[in-house]
Amino acid sequence: MKRHFAFTLVELLVVMAIIGTLVGLLLPAVQAARESARGTTCKNNLRQVALALQLYHDANQTFPSGYIRGTYRATSSSPGMNRRVDAPPPNLVIPPSQPGWGWAALMLPYVEQGGLHSSINFGIPVEDPASAAARTFSLKLLVCPTDIETGIYTVFDDNNAALVQAATNSYVASFGAFGLINTDPDTGSGLFQRNSSHRISDIKDGTGNTLAIGERGCILAQSAWAGVMTGGTIRTTPGAPVYSSVVEKAPAIVLARVGNRTLNSPYSEPYDFFSPHRQVVHFAFADSSVRPLSVSLELKVLHALATRDRGDDVANALE
Repeated sequence: MKRHFAFTLVELLVVMAIIGTLVGLLLPAVQAARESARGTTCKNNLRQVALALQLYHDANQTFPSGYIRGTYRATSSSPGMNRRVDAPPPNLVIPPSQPGWGWAALMLPYVEQGGLHSSINFGIPVEDPASAAARTFSLKLLVCPTDIETGIYTVFDDNNAALVQAATNSYVASFGAFGLINTDPDTGSGLFQRNSSHRISDIKDGTGNTLAIGERGCILAQSAWAGVMTGGTIRTTPGAPVYSSVVEKAPAIVLARVGNRTLNSPYSEPYDFFSPHRQVVHFAFADSSVRPLSVSLELKVLHALATRDRGDDVANALE
C-alpha cells in the first residue's frame, strides 16, 4: 500500500507562526537599514550644497544672499554673483520680494546646474510666468529621501488663493537666533538674510561653529527652492507631526531660525528647522562640514551655533 506524506493542519499553523515571527523580527531591521541609507543620502545632499557654498564664496568673495530683492546686476566674470545696486531699508510692512531668487538658485552653477542657472532671468520675479519652467524644475539634490510631501506643490497667497506652482526644497538657510524673518528679513544674526553678502571673515564665532543650511522637511512645511514669491506664504503641511497649523509670510520660504523651540519640537512652526529623521536634524556648517544635531540638544547650544559673530562659545554652551 502506497503511503502519502503531508503536513497536518497543526503543522502548517506552526510553520506559519514561525514565519510570521521571523518577519516581525526582520522587518524593523530592514526598515532601520533603509532609513540609515536615506539618512546617508540626505547628508550627501548637504555635503554637495556645503561645497557649492564654498565654491561660490571662492568665486565671489561672499556667500550668496538668502534671497535677493531690489535692483541687481550679474557680473560677467562670475555668473553666480549678484551685486546689490539698490536695496530696501527694513520695514514693518512686508514689501514686495521681487525678484526673490534664493540662495539655492544663486548657487546652481556650483552644483553642476549651469544650464538651469543660465535659463533663469534673475531680473524678473520668481512668481512671473516666464520663471515657471525653472521654478517647477525638481532638483533631486534638494530633496531628502525620507521627506514626504515633496515634488510640485501650490503656493498660496495671504487670501488662500493659489499663486503659482513650484518645486519643493527639503533644506533651508540659517537666518540666525531669533530675529523677525517676516517683517525684518534684512536683519539676522546668522549667515543668510535678504540681500546678505557675508564673508568667511565675518564669521567671528568660527566657521565650524556656525550653521549654514539645515533641514526643514516638507513633512513640516512645503517651500520652494527657487526663492521667495511676493504675496506667497509658507504653511504647516496638513498632517504634520506638530500641534498647530500656522501660515507665515514669504521670507520664511527660504529662511529658518532658532527661536524658543528645540529641534523637531511638536510646537514647531514653518520658520523652524525640522527633520523627517525625527531624532536628528542634519546641518551643513560654514566650514562645509555636515553634522547631525540631536533633537535633545539644548537651546543655548543651538542659539550659539545659529549666530555668526556674537562671540558665542559653543564649548562653554555645551558644559
